[in-house]
Amino acid sequence: MIIFQRMQIWGATLLLTMSLMLAACGDTAQTIRTDENIVVVYNCNTDDWTAPLAKEFQEQTGIQVQLVSGSSGQLMARVRTEQEHPHGDVIWGGSEDSYVLLESYLEPYESPEKYAILPEYVRRNNAFYNMVKDPYVIAYNTDLVSEADAPKGWRDLLAPRFCGRIALADPAKSTSSYAVLLTMVDAMGGDSAVIGQLAAQVDGRILGSSAEQIKALADGTYAVTATFEEPVLKYIASGAHMKIVYPEEGTAVSSSAVGIIKNAPHPDHAKKFLNFLMSRQVHERLGDYERRSTRADISAPPNLRPLSEIRYTRFDTRRAVSFRDEFLSKWRAAVIK
Repeated sequence: MIIFQRMQIWGATLLLTMSLMLAACGDTAQTIRTDENIVVVYNCNTDDWTAPLAKEFQEQTGIQVQLVSGSSGQLMARVRTEQEHPHGDVIWGGSEDSYVLLESYLEPYESPEKYAILPEYVRRNNAFYNMVKDPYVIAYNTDLVSEADAPKGWRDLLAPRFCGRIALADPAKSTSSYAVLLTMVDAMGGDSAVIGQLAAQVDGRILGSSAEQIKALADGTYAVTATFEEPVLKYIASGAHMKIVYPEEGTAVSSSAVGIIKNAPHPDHAKKFLNFLMSRQVHERLGDYERRSTRADISAPPNLRPLSEIRYTRFDTRRAVSFRDEFLSKWRAAVIK
């Protein structure tokens, strides 16, 4: 049954990839359609779950969806660059703290779905909406790390046995990598010396994105990584030889958001798309994609470990924003030594 469901998801993704002009956002020029019956979505997520949802929205509303795919760093930079003449209508995906930094480029909107969201995940000024919540975790490759040597917490990542074997993206380029490393620092008492220690452990081997991290772990290029929960669970479900660790020192639960771009060319369609993404009908199925809903009326999916069994705190977006420059300065200084 699980295999059949995943085949359906992959099939839907393939169909949407062919019909909606999914494209990577990098140095390659991107053509944005100017049709009136369209919503242009800057998609920071993976296509395996976003493409089927976009296809469903199309079928229900008749509004065409153009997904422009890329990393959160790339797409948020694009939103800033296009401030005077936006090409996109919606930005979808990326951590909450990065949306806080992007707020002046977003259009506040009071969605009718707002009142179904857990209070701690509501942005009071309606600048964006937290859609999914995700604990930060450690994962290791079971072909390379025995049960006895497996990390039990953040401090174990600094052990000599993992030097040069940790898959980590550059936190200056990956918002999720920054968030998970900040979580590690805070869980270990807030000592900023941990930043330099971890940089030394990476031993100059830094990846470009969080997606590369988990792939490198699955391929056996690296032994261990620190990332958010969802991609690890997805790889495990597909047969990857890895295990997940909820750090014994505790972790943080972050969230990923969606927002409407200020002066969007198709604002009414953007609102409909955001309402659809935050709706109960969509959130009831987030567990199928190893994701946790931020709605109060949706129970935790049975395939995910209950948060009540995990030692955690809510990710502190205010600290993440205020400490970012200092953190990255210390990181860069440690990496180039």
